[in-house]
Amino acid sequence: MLGRTGDTAGTGTQRYAILYGDIHNHNAHGYGIGSIERSLEVARGHLDFFAFTGHSSWHDMPTMEGGRERHWIDGFKRLKETWPRVQQVIAEGNRDGSFCAFLGFEWHSSQWGDQCVVFPQDHRPLFYASDVETLRRFCLEERALMIPHHLAYPTGSRGVNWAVFREDCTPVVEIYSEHGNSEHDRGPFDYFTHSMGGRDTTNTARAALGKGLRFGFVGSSDDHAGFPGAYGEGLMAALVTDFTREGILEAIRARRTYALTGDRIALDFAVDGAPMGASIAAGRRAEAAFRVAGRDELDVVELIQDGRVVHRAYAEEQVDAARAFEQPVQLRLEWGWGPWAALALDRVCDWALELTVTQGRLTRFYPCLQSMPFDETRRHRFERVTRGGADGLAIRSYTARKNAYRENPNQSVVLEVVGGADTILTVSLSEPAAQRVETRLGDLLERSHNLRTGPFPRESWQWHRLVPLAASALEDRVTLDLPGGRAYAYLRARQKNGQLAWASPVFINYV
Repeated sequence: MLGRTGDTAGTGTQRYAILYGDIHNHNAHGYGIGSIERSLEVARGHLDFFAFTGHSSWHDMPTMEGGRERHWIDGFKRLKETWPRVQQVIAEGNRDGSFCAFLGFEWHSSQWGDQCVVFPQDHRPLFYASDVETLRRFCLEERALMIPHHLAYPTGSRGVNWAVFREDCTPVVEIYSEHGNSEHDRGPFDYFTHSMGGRDTTNTARAALGKGLRFGFVGSSDDHAGFPGAYGEGLMAALVTDFTREGILEAIRARRTYALTGDRIALDFAVDGAPMGASIAAGRRAEAAFRVAGRDELDVVELIQDGRVVHRAYAEEQVDAARAFEQPVQLRLEWGWGPWAALALDRVCDWALELTVTQGRLTRFYPCLQSMPFDETRRHRFERVTRGGADGLAIRSYTARKNAYRENPNQSVVLEVVGGADTILTVSLSEPAAQRVETRLGDLLERSHNLRTGPFPRESWQWHRLVPLAASALEDRVTLDLPGGRAYAYLRARQKNGQLAWASPVFINYV
């Protein structure tokens, strides 16, 4: 029943599996690139679930200079024409217990804000509406989710319209995607990748929570390159009791979800024993409890109550060698860098490598896969292998600077390893160059190991400095002082590499 990472949350008798997915992404069945078959295969390769949400319509599209409306209109036409194919691929792609695929579409609106519709069942129709209430009635009839995204653009410019928000088919909102971060207007990952402007304070998630609205948090990529779950563009986690589409939807409707930028940070957050997303009754005090397991060194974990940080917790900065290997450690292997267009050497580089762990054990791994470069046929592959009794991982991958999201062309994987200072990590590289490099785990406690595949400006790869458990994990309990009326509290975790996670709020005295 567990997802591919084996991450779990919950206390006592109630345990949840943490599943990672992307329920808002695009491809050529709309105005993106890539086939629906590619999207499904990419998602299945590194996620637990995904929903494809093809571009369907924009009833109040403004007139654009030079007739550029055709970009959108032609995309809507392509989705309509290929909808039977999309329906079939999604229906055949679902595998309860190992991978779940959902059918969906995206409805654009300047006035009401864009909405992603996610169906609970297969072979459902596209639906066209010129107002948000008509769309909502359709979603209620279908028992479909209706999720607003890129919230913080101004109302009237496809930002959220909180005036028409309702919980019935909108239990969660998308607070992070490739557009940026809409938790609040001072946070990292500002809106700058599109021409719709910066963040509007009044349309942020924090502003709406301050008005008493109730919703959970999700992230999704909004990737347009047919690459669901693209690293850094947005991801979500669902705390489920059942690895099925019904189990995932139940978690979303209960707001047992959290948003991530990229790294699969495991979050567990509860107030008075009630999990993230819950609504509870309480007196003037409540106890918040959290557990965080990062995929890199943690910078800070913050507890936010009613828009204010009321508690900050920090992991250990320095962990000595005697303690570092008492628990599993994490290592990030990263590859890419390489030529850029300014040198007229922009290219796609294929990678083939095999990693083995000697005198130790590889327990888990977390792919961190960028969406670019686009290629309809290339795939990133990770396969567990055993060589001479040693645990290993065979990796096929590709990198390029062309169109890299926020100019980062690299791919990486985070490994969890049980071992000691004398554990040896061996990388046998066959593409783009033949190399065999051994690295001692104890040496990575002190410094990274940086390597090149050839003279400048050829591609590079590196082992990052290892991360002991004490530097990447935290748990704590905090007493909340509550006002007489409603209150909300949520958790925000930030790693030192800038990756973030936000647990859905617990709503206190909303009932």
